[in-house]
Amino acid sequence: MDGSDKIRERQETIQAAAMQAFAAHGYRRTSMDDIARHTGMSRSALYLHYKNKEDIFRALVETFFATAIADMETALFAPGQTPEQALTAAFRAKDGALMELVFASPHGAELMEAGATVTGDIMQRGEAAKIEILTRWLKTLTPPEDIGPPETVARTILTSAMGLKFPGQTLEGYRQGQKHLARLFARAIAG
Repeated sequence: MDGSDKIRERQETIQAAAMQAFAAHGYRRTSMDDIARHTGMSRSALYLHYKNKEDIFRALVETFFATAIADMETALFAPGQTPEQALTAAFRAKDGALMELVFASPHGAELMEAGATVTGDIMQRGEAAKIEILTRWLKTLTPPEDIGPPETVARTILTSAMGLKFPGQTLEGYRQGQKHLARLFARAIAG
């Protein structure tokens, strides 16, 4: 293992520990000391990799989007699926493990809010990439022309999926909503 692999491994460890700390304490109440405790590292060791908790949080969101985008593309373009199956798989993939953490944490709403304020630029780029992938997938199908251009349909699908997250929603209700939404859009796509 070379030096860059060790650095990447250490950063992954820090991000995993930070995710646990943010889930346990919320974004605002989590300190670098909390993250250091969760990693088993000293605070000064954390500062060798990240300048502050915002920097760690941004790295977490970058990692989340990179994984979610790759997994969403794999889910959509897997052979032998119906549009409903592909959309259901893509909805789950676009959330990654983060959504389960958000629903399980008593600080889930705060984490989503912090995501929007601290990492708005990352989220915009990530959502644009998701729209682009969904648009490419829609272009491989032959949806009725009257439902709109593929990019508009892709944006509508993803915006609708985001609307499934609301105060008081459970993870199970959210997943059921994703299945229902996938069925509705698959039928619209099929004409």
